[in-house]
Amino acid sequence: KKDNKDAAEISKYLNYDDFSGHLMYLKDHQVLAIRRGVKQKALKMAYDIDAQKMEGCIQYHLRNDRLAPEILITKRRDLLNEAVHDAWTRTLRRRGTTRLWNDKCKEAQERACQVFEDNLKRALLAPPRMPLSPVLSLDPGFQAGIKCAILDANGDVMKLKTLKFLGGKRDDAMQTLKKLLLETQKMGDSSEVLVALGNGHGSQECRVLVEETSRDNNLSIEIELVNEAGASVWSVTEAAKEEFPNEQPASIAAISIGRRLQNALHELVKVPPRSLGLGMYQHDLSEKELDEKLHLTCVDAVATVGVDANTCSIDILRKVPGLTKLAEKIIKVRPLKQRQDLLKVSGLGPKSFENCGAFCRIYGVEPLDATMVHPESYDLARWLLKEFFLETG
Repeated sequence: KKDNKDAAEISKYLNYDDFSGHLMYLKDHQVLAIRRGVKQKALKMAYDIDAQKMEGCIQYHLRNDRLAPEILITKRRDLLNEAVHDAWTRTLRRRGTTRLWNDKCKEAQERACQVFEDNLKRALLAPPRMPLSPVLSLDPGFQAGIKCAILDANGDVMKLKTLKFLGGKRDDAMQTLKKLLLETQKMGDSSEVLVALGNGHGSQECRVLVEETSRDNNLSIEIELVNEAGASVWSVTEAAKEEFPNEQPASIAAISIGRRLQNALHELVKVPPRSLGLGMYQHDLSEKELDEKLHLTCVDAVATVGVDANTCSIDILRKVPGLTKLAEKIIKVRPLKQRQDLLKVSGLGPKSFENCGAFCRIYGVEPLDATMVHPESYDLARWLLKEFFLETG
């Protein structure tokens, strides 16, 4: 039932007005929604239980399992019935329903976390754009304009621009967009211009503008729609301000959109996982538990792929197992010529090196440094290659 709350708040829970269902058959999203509604006092929840049936069940077990004194079972059954009724009314009903509901909420939360983990890992392990190419990244908007960023093949920012296209400014916006497309085209090896378009508010209008500009100027383009969830959140973080101290958050968001297309893993590890919109009712879940699981998912994804220790950002280096607190020190000693150079990092001993070495790729004098082979297994790897008449090089 609905409580007396603000109309806008209550409207979120209209689906649960006079809603009823068997506890065992409630869907996870229903459980989490009801729990949130009750917590916000927008919903009232009650349990419909056959008290007579439950009391009879308790009496049956007390008699059959000989849990009650013999005299109550044989001679004073009326007293036993009164005791059961009193216990059920005063304590057992409330405790039983509370326990069942908490167990149901826990199960729903665990499954919701698992869905979030699976979706996050799938997003992080999305293959990078190959071959590497420059990209014109667009963060759509209306009054604020379209934020544009030209990125080279490595994701470095070459140019930033804002397009105002509403009203009488459309022709000027198309001329500026033409110049941006031509600049991006000159940076690449192909005549086709790659455009990363955020899927936020105004993306359709932005797509029409780009397609019209390319058609009028006979430019070949490829538009890729990119999920921009979390880009605006990351753009106002301290890490973003440190990387782009002189840029506005909106421009930083456009940069993030383009980099996501080029290499999703390297960019998404920077964004707080719960801001990526990859799970259901993520804000209803335990923040500590969710953040811990999502951090481990990021670490697992990075470990699966590995990182180039000489070129990767500090954000992704922090996700390498065992390097959370050593990333900044590794950045300071770069470039690294071989994996053994990691031992020069202060605080990184032989045991830590054994744990993290295989996740750090180094393209140098030792070919095995660019593989997933652990350093302590190099001799075995060379022997196997020799047995199969292969060489490391």
